Amino acid sequence: MQKDPPQTVFIYDAPDNHVEMRSDISAELRRSLFEVSREDWPSHPRFRGEAEFWTQIHAGLLNASAALPAWTRQLQEAADLDAMQALAPRIAGLGGQLVHHAHGHHHIEDHHFFPAFLQLFPQLAHPLEMLDGDHKVLAEVLDQLQAALRAFPVAVAGPDRARREAWLAGAERLLPAAERLDALFIRHIGDEEEICIPAMLRL
Repeated sequence: MQKDPPQTVFIYDAPDNHVEMRSDISAELRRSLFEVSREDWPSHPRFRGEAEFWTQIHAGLLNASAALPAWTRQLQEAADLDAMQALAPRIAGLGGQLVHHAHGHHHIEDHHFFPAFLQLFPQLAHPLEMLDGDHKVLAEVLDQLQAALRAFPVAVAGPDRARREAWLAGAERLLPAAERLDALFIRHIGDEEEICIPAMLRL
């Protein structure tokens, strides 16, 4: 009786797999992917619709995750309190929307797209495990960002010096989480599209 080949174990925390350590999809995982180059996606007959919409959602997340640390640095470098007062609600609003949209998008991926891909394309099991691991890391960073946003002062009363110090303290706490999220999104979203869009184009 022929035995099934042994199943390899996927180690997410390995440097080639972890979202904060990898520089690309590893060669081993890339062998499991469908070969449709990014340049060819827009001309594919199945790109219009779900796949295109997915890339648009990702573009919105990337734009927001880039803007949040940029605006936070602008507040830190603002020359006067009027500029800080104008930036503070924009930062808080954008940050809140980003956290909400990212959690919602990941929920749809985790409970709809990834299970469907795994059922239809079992060879994507390890790439999808990598993306699932990414989502767990991203959830932690989104929680850190949300905590910093809750502590971020949108409107501050009192003497000018106290107002400036309050906004600068809020920005100092917010900026590391915002910068970390932006770096993770760039790596994760690029890799996720390389894994999932070619699979979508086969549906």
